[in-house]
Amino acid sequence: APPKGVTFLLPGAMISISEYNGLRDVILEQHHLVVSLYVNVLWPLGNNHRKHAQDVKKVFDALISMYAQLPNSYSIVGHSVGGKIALLLASIIDPKRVSAVLSLDPVDLNPIEFSNEKGPNLPLDNDIDSNKYGSIGHLGIFSGDKHSDIVHVVKRREHNVAKEGEKEKRIPIILTCTDGGLGIPKTHDAEAIHNLHPATNCYHHAHAGHMAYCDNG
Repeated sequence: APPKGVTFLLPGAMISISEYNGLRDVILEQHHLVVSLYVNVLWPLGNNHRKHAQDVKKVFDALISMYAQLPNSYSIVGHSVGGKIALLLASIIDPKRVSAVLSLDPVDLNPIEFSNEKGPNLPLDNDIDSNKYGSIGHLGIFSGDKHSDIVHVVKRREHNVAKEGEKEKRIPIILTCTDGGLGIPKTHDAEAIHNLHPATNCYHHAHAGHMAYCDNG
């Protein structure tokens, strides 16, 4: 049977993809095709994070051109810098096709694009998500007790206008925050991003470090 969805699993900076085998297996249980890309923050020198986001978009273009049975949208699970790249895809790189984002302890640095308290920030979500479960759609993470509990977050209404009689679909952006790691300022972590983008959902993983999402963290 063809996969029910496509999920990109984006690691932290310079971290081996094999460190996320546990996360990969959880996503595979949802009958998703899982695609990972190594995140080299040393190259290219300019627009590094956006270049990696563009690479995700190009890989998905190639996949759907080769396999017609795949859906025309994809989810992203990203850790650290990979979490920020996931937000870039949902914000400006490929917002029409991103169906869900789980950003694990994202780091918004070099450059700051979502947590700038005094300057402009890229958009994430201008609508409030009232879902008490903090769902993440078909990934089955942070969802309610039954399928009808899943409520998504609309990023841009003009791109997601529901047809008459249909229930409005919303695209979730879920952030997690840990107790942090060396060199990660609280002013640019998930909670800082959430404070400036309140339509996102943010969950604090207490007593966990930044590498807690890795198999050997």
